[in-house]
Formats: sequence, structure tokens, C-alpha cells
Amino acid sequence: SYDTAFAALRAGDYVASARGFQAYLRDYPDGALAPNAWYWLGESYYVTQNYPMALQSFDTLLQRFPTSTKAPDALLKRGFSQIELGQTGPGTATLNRVVNEFPGSDAARLATSRLRTLSLQSR
Repeated sequence: SYDTAFAALRAGDYVASARGFQAYLRDYPDGALAPNAWYWLGESYYVTQNYPMALQSFDTLLQRFPTSTKAPDALLKRGFSQIELGQTGPGTATLNRVVNEFPGSDAARLATSRLRTLSLQSR
């Protein structure tokens, strides 16, 4: 079911993708791919601008699987989602956490770039 959901995501069928990842997580809540499923579920919501649901998915991943390899990316997308929801202060704090907790990562690089853009926009 994970592979089917991921194939739907890659094909741009975000509704089918979200349903597939939800089904996988219902059937295998602690499965080896559960952290990835939570991340991609959040991503399915994020790309369709359903930021509240994206935020909820990324938060669930971070709470249940804080040491997952997807944690840096989930934290990054948590910050992006907060910013999109108009929660600029918390979003900025989250992006700073990414930079501080995962230095040298792709997520930290993307967080730094977004922080720089936010800084320029506020001038």
C-alpha cells in the first residue's frame, strides 16, 4: 500500500496519495515506513495548500519518530507550513531550530534560504 501511495504522489494524484498513506498508517502505524508515510502524507497536503493538515502530519512524525531520518525535513516543512498559515514568528523559530539541530543538512540549507527571504521581505 505504501508503494501505491508513493506512486500516486509521484504521478501528482495527491488525493489518492493521501488516502494511500492514511491507509498504510492505519494498517501499519509502527511499520518501518511509518515515518516516511507521515512525511509524504504531509507533503501531499502541503502541495495542495492544505497547510493545517500538513502541519498536523509533520507534527505527528516529529512526536512519534523524533530520530527518524525524515525528522529534519519534517521540521523544515513544519516551519514552512506555519509561515504559510501566517504564523511567521513560530515558523521562523522552527526554521531556526532546523538550522541549529541539523547543521550542514539540506534541510538547514533550505531553512537558511527561507529565513533570508523572510528577512528581506520584512525590510
